[in-house]
Amino acid sequence: MKNLLVILTAVYKAVLTVMTMALFVIVGVSVFTRYCLNSSLGWSDELSRFLFIWVTFLGAAYAYALSEHIGLDFVVDRITSRRVRLTVRLLGEIFIGSVILVIAWYGLDVATSATNVSPALSIPMTYIYGVVPLTGWLMMIMNLLKIRNWICRLRETDPTPEGR
Repeated sequence: MKNLLVILTAVYKAVLTVMTMALFVIVGVSVFTRYCLNSSLGWSDELSRFLFIWVTFLGAAYAYALSEHIGLDFVVDRITSRRVRLTVRLLGEIFIGSVILVIAWYGLDVATSATNVSPALSIPMTYIYGVVPLTGWLMMIMNLLKIRNWICRLRETDPTPEGR
């Protein structure tokens, strides 16, 4: 199971890398054609915008998986009791999970109700908006794993009575 997770993480990172490189190439070509050739590519602005949206959301999920989002750890780290500190971190993850759930739920509503297509590429906007529920559900899975981790760590601090 752990090898599968490592493989999926590597594929996810590779997809993010390819999308980011494509974004840079498309924007670079667009700038070149606009300012050097005095002719713009009609589809490049739209595609770069859509790639930017997908890279942002997929990158946010990846950063959440690695716990790389900005936080106020210095406040929690100053709590002297290990049990209270772990409880605060657990409650924080539960709160984060509730926010992610709301974003994913309403993102799914927006994505499924979109009926328009993009003007230049004729891509259904459902595919563009679909990144919100997709990454929301990915982040919910990660959030549940993090909550389980904090609960396990909290149980380790519980004093067990002798004789049990």
